[in-house]
Amino acid sequence: MQLLKIEMTKNFLCRNLLPMVEKTNKHQDFADRLNLEMGKKNLSVKQLSQAGQVTYEMARRYTLGTAKPRDEKLIRIAEWLNVPPAWLDYGGDEKNISTTEPVFTGQVESAESEQEFSNLSESEKRLIRVFRQFPDVEANNMLLAFEVRYKKLLEFYSEYADPDQK
Repeated sequence: MQLLKIEMTKNFLCRNLLPMVEKTNKHQDFADRLNLEMGKKNLSVKQLSQAGQVTYEMARRYTLGTAKPRDEKLIRIAEWLNVPPAWLDYGGDEKNISTTEPVFTGQVESAESEQEFSNLSESEKRLIRVFRQFPDVEANNMLLAFEVRYKKLLEFYSEYADPDQK
C-alpha cells in the first residue's frame, strides 16, 4: 500500500472555515428553563427524548442549549412538564398564571358584551366567543399557536415579500 503525501500549496492558515460542531449555546435560556423543570421533577434526558418523540442526542442538545425544539415538539414537551409552552420557549412570568380560574360558561351580560364587541368585526367576535369556551390550559395553547403562526408570517414576509429589503 502506497501512502500519498498531501502538501498545501500555500503556507498560511485558512480563517474562513466554519467549525463542524457549533460551540455556542444559542438557546441557553431555553435549556435553563427546561433543566429547571426537569430537575424539579427528577426527570432524565432519556425520558425527555421519549416524551418529545426525539432521539436521545437531540434531547441532550435541548438540555445543553445547542438546539431548540420546533413548535410541535415544544408544545409536547411543555405539556409533559406541565408548564405553559410560551414560558418554556420565552420565559417570563407566564408560568405563574393561575390555571384555577373558572372556565367560561358562554354567558355574558348583554350590555357588557355590546360595549366590548362594538369595534370588532364579525370574524373577531366569533373568534372571541369560541376562544372563551376553551378551558384555561387549552386557551393558553391556542394563544401560543396564534403567536407562533404570527411570528412565522412575519419571518416569511420579511424574507420574501418586504419590498424594502430588495
